[in-house]
Amino acid sequence: MMSFLSSRLAVRTARSMTTRWFASATIPLNMPLDEFRDSVSREQRFQEPVGRSWTVKELRRKSYEDMHKLWYVLYKERNMLLTEKNLSRRKNLKFPQPERWKKVKRSMAAIKVVLGERKREKIAVFREGKVKEEEAMVEEEKAS
Repeated sequence: MMSFLSSRLAVRTARSMTTRWFASATIPLNMPLDEFRDSVSREQRFQEPVGRSWTVKELRRKSYEDMHKLWYVLYKERNMLLTEKNLSRRKNLKFPQPERWKKVKRSMAAIKVVLGERKREKIAVFREGKVKEEEAMVEEEKAS
């Protein structure tokens, strides 16, 4: 009895997996590997000016969540630029907008600076609180 139920469950699972596979194969999906390629054509990239990097001063005003989102965007941009750089090298083509790579790196470095500052500040506040607690305990012992 148990083997009959388990075999029936296995058939049902296999059938649903096959159906899912066929369903996903027929539906046109956005390919995740497309995120590693620049959506703008090479000719356009040679003509368009590149924006600027984020400064530490600007990032100090951002929340942790905003900086996390920005880090993710910059990380994807960095991976895309590395892919484009590698493809340009393989095809012996000039890499368009090489300053873009530097600006992404500077922005990511600025985020690290701001997060480091916040971490050191948090540690200092924690240590200050510990010192005050210890001083209060010493005063209580003297009073006793």
